[in-house]
Amino acid sequence: MNLSRLASLKPTIKIFYDEPYSKVCESNTVKFIREGNKGYLVLDKTIFHPQCGGQPSDVGLIVGKLGKMYVRKVMEKGNVIVHWGKVEGNFVENETVKCELSWPERFYNMKAHTAGHILDFALLKVCGAPVTTVSANHGPNSFIEYERNFSKNIDIDKVVEVANKIVSGGKNVKVYYVQKEVINRFIFNAPNLERVPDLEVYRIVEIEDVNAMPCGGTHVS
Repeated sequence: MNLSRLASLKPTIKIFYDEPYSKVCESNTVKFIREGNKGYLVLDKTIFHPQCGGQPSDVGLIVGKLGKMYVRKVMEKGNVIVHWGKVEGNFVENETVKCELSWPERFYNMKAHTAGHILDFALLKVCGAPVTTVSANHGPNSFIEYERNFSKNIDIDKVVEVANKIVSGGKNVKVYYVQKEVINRFIFNAPNLERVPDLEVYRIVEIEDVNAMPCGGTHVS
């Protein structure tokens, strides 16, 4: 289905941005489109993170009075979050539904995404130069592909040592929002800044004494 037809709906409230540990929530349905035994569902607010920024979409269950959706994919179109999956029964607009994350998958993605930020710093520390990522998967079979923009060989053991020291140090991770006019006061040790889109407000993920960068993912604290 062409999701562009949903982009004009009211922006979805993204609970996962500020409450990444929320596993359940109640929402109201905004739009439901059926395609056979599957369907697309838009809610007024959601805990389901879409696939973006190298992080896989959440999976789980949405239950209403007349039916349920086994959420297998979550997408974002504009500022609207669209849930897709197998549907049993039916949904009607403006009904209250219960959302339930499959927590093991979400928590793994959170840990993998935070680990990716730590790895960015470890490479910066060991190589002495900013890194540029080419692609990433912050989910099962996690990886980050980097552009080789430094001259010396990488001491992998040292990279692992630096990263493990950060993890064992129990650094705090915090999320906050800043206006674009002052973003340079807050970000540090951040890769890929040349690819950051032009926004009025940026969501910053900061790992204490490690790095702070624009990011739309969910992270451990």
